[in-house]
Amino acid sequence: MTRNKKKFGANSSGQLLVVAALAIAMLISSTTIYVYELSKETSSISALSISNSVFALKQSTRNTVLGSLVNISNGGEKTLLATNLNALSQVLRNLTYSGFYDLVFTVINDSNYESGIWLSWDSSDFGVSSAYTNFALRVYGIEANTTLDYAVNITTAIAFSGYYTRIGGDKLVNLTCNVYNEGKPALAKDITLFYQRLGSWLPVDASNNSTIVDYGNGTYNISFTVKVPSSTVQVSAHVFVLRGIFVRANTTCYEV
Repeated sequence: MTRNKKKFGANSSGQLLVVAALAIAMLISSTTIYVYELSKETSSISALSISNSVFALKQSTRNTVLGSLVNISNGGEKTLLATNLNALSQVLRNLTYSGFYDLVFTVINDSNYESGIWLSWDSSDFGVSSAYTNFALRVYGIEANTTLDYAVNITTAIAFSGYYTRIGGDKLVNLTCNVYNEGKPALAKDITLFYQRLGSWLPVDASNNSTIVDYGNGTYNISFTVKVPSSTVQVSAHVFVLRGIFVRANTTCYEV
């Protein structure tokens, strides 16, 4: 368990967009090289080499979905997911050495997802950044063929709640933030807090005597003091997880 005397600092969203774009470009290039090298090891695609190719390509689709969500959650357009997956599919179609590769994808559109992306940041006490895509991967070789249907769901979520007590003229706010990746506890890279005063959102800084206790298991206890005239304290948590995805959630703190 570690205790920090100040809030975590947030990264520049512009820098993250550039990094994510470069990562996706490198991913597509590395996928081309890796699959090509695998195919060169035999004069035709055997069952074993197909198995290796499928593993590599399935991981590449997951990484492409992840990299797209990093970019989108930091301000990119939701259509970027389909754009990146189209680029990956084209790379695979151009691989013709000893076989053919066909990747078909369907981004999810339902009550939560639009163009395969779900960003739920305005609900009280909970925030979600998620990407969801269905895939059909087909590899055609001389000696063996394979077909694989699967889904990739990348989801980062936070649960955020708290309360306050009075200390003289100040309100001491105590919060708990739980971070999850695919439903499992995950670590935050940066947590930035804001509170509302007279209709404006203000950053929590050193003047608020803020502390964050990191338990090392995705749970963070946070406290700070504010002077606000309202009977409740509105707080917003902006969180970056280690893999670069951004998510935020708001909560209303009542006096106890």
